[in-house]
Amino acid sequence: MALVSSLVACSEGLITYIELDAGDGGGSPDAGADAGDEDADVPSTDGVVDCDFQCLGDCAPFRPGDFSLPVLAYIGPDDGTAPGCPDTAPVEQFIWHDGIQIPPKPCGPCSCGPSTGACSLPSSITAHAAPCTPPEGTIATPTNPPEAWEGSCTAEGAIPEGLACGGSLPCVQSITIGPLAITDELCVPVDGAESPTQSPTVPTWGTIARVCEGSAFGQCLADEHCVPAPVGDYHQCVQRLGIHDCPAEEYTVRHVLFEGFQDERVCTPCTCGTPSGSYCKANLSFYPDGSCSEAPLTASASSLKSTCFDVNPSGQAIAAKSATVPTYHAGICQASGGELSGDVQLLGPRTLCCRP
Repeated sequence: MALVSSLVACSEGLITYIELDAGDGGGSPDAGADAGDEDADVPSTDGVVDCDFQCLGDCAPFRPGDFSLPVLAYIGPDDGTAPGCPDTAPVEQFIWHDGIQIPPKPCGPCSCGPSTGACSLPSSITAHAAPCTPPEGTIATPTNPPEAWEGSCTAEGAIPEGLACGGSLPCVQSITIGPLAITDELCVPVDGAESPTQSPTVPTWGTIARVCEGSAFGQCLADEHCVPAPVGDYHQCVQRLGIHDCPAEEYTVRHVLFEGFQDERVCTPCTCGTPSGSYCKANLSFYPDGSCSEAPLTASASSLKSTCFDVNPSGQAIAAKSATVPTYHAGICQASGGELSGDVQLLGPRTLCCRP
């Protein structure tokens, strides 16, 4: 009697049959007690095993190369109308994008506000034994105020009345006042790009790809997968990280998409140069008495240059001096900066290859 054994495998459409024929010599040596039972573990006489495993989705070609298993993907306008994942592939696996739209990023215009600064009174005051402008070599007699003088009445550096220099020449024929000093001077930059009226500058996408995953069960050919069938605007696709060519077989419609972007565009800061046209000004008074009570000689001084005025009659005493609080007069600054630098970088490239 011939003993027939069957090996059956029903997965991914693979069915294999193997027949073992023991020949005419009778039963198998180790048949045992069941050797005479013709119904034990013997398939039907036509050698067919019914797997009844018809694919409930669609039979798609195996994934090519290093690409993923087939998925369902929608590729369309990124305008909020993209359909959700279909019931047959309900798991949203990825959202990718393409067609980045980069609005201009305005920089500037940069400008500068009027300058600000602080003033300090002159540190040097000198009497000369000659009218303004005294020639080189003229005898000079300092009558400097105290250090960090704020303008209050001071008798420091007094010159007595009638003091003679170089014989009979009066020491006080003219007085030269050094320039005032400007400190902490600057202009504040103004960046016009920070205006609330500027348009949004954030990039947006023109295309969206929604990748959905699902399961389908059943029997296909040995070189196919049983996967969810295309539905609506969803297509069967395979995907791979990076930018690649599509495989030659079946999955030929190529889409290069991105996970996101990084906007590295920046505007260089607005800055302001050194102020020009600014100055400090104050009035100085010189008294013949040490208490600043008698009628003084008064002169106007600034930070622009030294100030010289003649004393008439010459030889008067400079017993004390005072000054008004200096005032700062604003200048202007040249603006710079406000230039666009950098670019928008696309992140996480993906290649999606779909069946036509």
